[in-house]
Amino acid sequence: MENQDIHTYSSFLRDNRKELAVLLLLGALAGAVYYFFSFSQPEQIKPFEEKGVLDLYQITVNDYQMERKKWKLIGKRALISEKSKRMRIEQVKIWVYAQDNSTTKSSANFSETANNSSHKIDLVITADQGLIERHDNRVTLSGNVVLLRDDGSEVFTETAIYDAKKDTLTIPKPLRMIREGHSMHGSGLIYQISTGKLNLKNPLLLRHDGASEN
Repeated sequence: MENQDIHTYSSFLRDNRKELAVLLLLGALAGAVYYFFSFSQPEQIKPFEEKGVLDLYQITVNDYQMERKKWKLIGKRALISEKSKRMRIEQVKIWVYAQDNSTTKSSANFSETANNSSHKIDLVITADQGLIERHDNRVTLSGNVVLLRDDGSEVFTETAIYDAKKDTLTIPKPLRMIREGHSMHGSGLIYQISTGKLNLKNPLLLRHDGASEN
């Protein structure tokens, strides 16, 4: 009886294989259609809101190393992202202090406020925008960047990077420098602030006002 049932089942499969194939194909198609429509139905998406962001105005940042004031920054507005540990600041001005923190510069350009600071300032930087990387104590400046050194020289460029850990200022793009009647162009610059060593890449002297003097 069992052999007869197996023979009957096999005969049924053989005689109706076309019909069974069509049913299997239809079943597969129905499953695919259900899967597609069930996952393609648009869900109601909530508006994206960035979390961990603070919007501040008239911000001041002071940085100290070994109880010595290293640099100070003020800005008109700041956006702080707690997730990325970054601070984006508009209308930036930075004062970089000398290592000895001694005598104050008498020039108004080196004055922090109406009351001069008691610290000696080596460098003043202004820019349209600054980005502070808190994990490595670095400030990237962009847009109308102007550097004023304590020797009176000025540097104009569009991008500069101040690295407080390495005590260096790097300009990776073309710049213009004015100093004591000289006007020079360069393709980049590296300034070691603590030693005063300045490396100007591809310097090109454009003007020397003293050349015409007798």
